[in-house]
Amino acid sequence: MLYCAHTHNKSTMSLDPAVCLVSSEEVKGDAKILYENFLQSGKQVPKWMQVMANCEDILVGFFAMFRATMDNAPLPSLLKWKVANQVSMLNKCEFCVDVTNTHLRQFGLDDDAIAHISETEDERERVALEFAAIVTEKAYAVPEELMTRVKKHFTDEELVELTAVIGLFNYINRFNDALRVLPE
Repeated sequence: MLYCAHTHNKSTMSLDPAVCLVSSEEVKGDAKILYENFLQSGKQVPKWMQVMANCEDILVGFFAMFRATMDNAPLPSLLKWKVANQVSMLNKCEFCVDVTNTHLRQFGLDDDAIAHISETEDERERVALEFAAIVTEKAYAVPEELMTRVKKHFTDEELVELTAVIGLFNYINRFNDALRVLPE
């Protein structure tokens, strides 16, 4: 039985996730290995992982997908994090905007550059961000003209990965927002 550290009263409920945070003492199965990897590297287990660990197989599967999607191939990680930021901004996911901003700063972008990501001079990045916006807002209606431009700049492998980044962050944005996972 998991112990919920938060209380359910009106003054704090909006600040706490909707479900219990699973501690490193409570986590089980393969999710325990994920926690241990974070702790051994001197990092805290992210709050979204502590929430998702309520369903161990979902956490393990999502983490594998996240790792495979956000690595540095075939698309560069910086482009992926810019796309992730664009999706998170469109979805107004506070937690994921905070996380993507942190990653973008690690690539050397300052707050002004992050705020103006969509104004890039790089045509390939601009097309990727435009594609991210339309897929986030209405994936069923990607204009043929945009798809033509996307295919001009991205191989099939890259397009699959680009779409996976967009889908991954639409998923985690909704997961975090629905379960009230907010930045610290």
